[in-house]
Amino acid sequence: MKCAILAPLMWGVAACSSGVPVPSRPTPIVWADTLPIAEPPGRDIDEVLNLIRTSVSGEISDVIGFRAITGKHHEALNTDHFDDVVNSAWFIHRNARHRMTPEEIFRGPTTSEGPSEGPLTIVAAKVQGISPGYTIRDASGDRYVVKFDPKGFLYLSSGAGVISNRLLHAAGFNVPEDYIFTFATDQLEVDPDATVTDANFVEQPLTLQVARDALSRTDSLADGQYVAIASKFVPGPPKGPFLFNGVRRDDPNDHYVHEGRRELRGLNVVSAWINHVDMRFMNTMDAYVSPGFLRHYLIDFAATLGSGTIRSHEPREGLEYNFDFWDTFGRIFSLGFHRVGWERTDWVPIHPTIGWLPGEDFDPVQWKANWPNKAFNSMTDRDGYWGAKLVGSFDAEQIQAAVAAGSLPDAWAADTLAKILLTRRDKIVEYWYARVSPIESPALTTSPTDETALLFEDFGIRDRGWTAEQTSYTWQFEDSATGARQAGTAGPGAGQRLMIPELEGQPGRAAQTDDKYATVDILVERDGRAANRSATVYLRWTGTTYEIVGLTH
Repeated sequence: MKCAILAPLMWGVAACSSGVPVPSRPTPIVWADTLPIAEPPGRDIDEVLNLIRTSVSGEISDVIGFRAITGKHHEALNTDHFDDVVNSAWFIHRNARHRMTPEEIFRGPTTSEGPSEGPLTIVAAKVQGISPGYTIRDASGDRYVVKFDPKGFLYLSSGAGVISNRLLHAAGFNVPEDYIFTFATDQLEVDPDATVTDANFVEQPLTLQVARDALSRTDSLADGQYVAIASKFVPGPPKGPFLFNGVRRDDPNDHYVHEGRRELRGLNVVSAWINHVDMRFMNTMDAYVSPGFLRHYLIDFAATLGSGTIRSHEPREGLEYNFDFWDTFGRIFSLGFHRVGWERTDWVPIHPTIGWLPGEDFDPVQWKANWPNKAFNSMTDRDGYWGAKLVGSFDAEQIQAAVAAGSLPDAWAADTLAKILLTRRDKIVEYWYARVSPIESPALTTSPTDETALLFEDFGIRDRGWTAEQTSYTWQFEDSATGARQAGTAGPGAGQRLMIPELEGQPGRAAQTDDKYATVDILVERDGRAANRSATVYLRWTGTTYEIVGLTH
């Protein structure tokens, strides 16, 4: 039985790939998880029980579990022969592979201008709790979830929600159509069947007055209108959230345990970039879409960037779990004298539309979400680098376009937020691109003098981390079929081209028919400091020349 079939049942079993050359391993098939399936039922997951379980398992697993014994997690299960993922119901390659224009970034997943003009029918309302809002149906019949900014912080959560929506979409994840939305109270009407739960948790018919009273929890604009974020219902009936571990048993297309998926592991790095501290299962959704499969969405980005949804973020968020075992018990047993760095931070929100979001003080290594996440906690250096490539693909103009979609009314605030995101991007690139040798797009070329060279792209140079003059390469060629070996170096500024004599023609040699491949290990050095891991290019002899058949980092 193939490893790819066994993968959901064999999480953590190294035998699936140990000792098997990368080009000989099964590779995921593009769109294989979009095959038609029977429509599964919707599902509800107990939020409290799940948070307790993930908190306990997340804290304990690193103490007594696999990582404590081995010092590392094993690699993602769903990578292809070039250390990447294929397009699927989870992830679609966008900006990192095909550069998007600023206009495309600005539009993101949207297909219209948001709720149409005219009456807005409230079909459900949330007037209790910390974050009031409506579910509306516009004149076109489209449905949206509408949420408001907290008092004193207009555009804080709505702006953050739309900006992060645009960045996550361009990175490759499935997100709904989110809009900054303004409306007048006289547009509101109530569906006759709409109900609301009152303060005593009793369901009552919703009245227009009760719906309008919810607006007292936010501020109006100068012209008396209100601003909110409107998130359009995704196509197809919702089927509940997905988890960051295990598989969905009623989805035959769910081939890999979620903590073994590189998309979800690498999402940790993207979440750190946009400070998505509330990245948990309650902010995900599976939807049954045409022609009949589950598409996996990330939803609700109001608690990203500097927004804590109902207030500004605080320095603790992004540095400590809501229940962080060691720090919490340290405070208890030290009678409160145990203090960590964020507790000594003097801070105020940068701006009412930004909240609190560190730039120069951002540490991509220390960042963590509010709750343990098994996929995030399973991330390896290779997964982290993959996520960092998504972040590193954005340039300043693209980031500015995403920020512009948030409609922040203050030009200084918009410019400041874009600069903070650019700084956080650079710190992510600097850290994760140094954990591996960021070699991509290997290719073989033959010169007019019949010299064969290995060409490649160094993403550390491409994504503005280092210059060619700061960079050198150490390489080692080995062909297990012939026993040939050779090593060499390319000095600073030599370029992304390695001259390897052994790659030239070998008259009379037959094509390889077994799993013995030639490899070129390339170790990148920046200013004399070597990366933690080399990149390995796999080659197969065809009978006349080598061809590249794989890459790992």
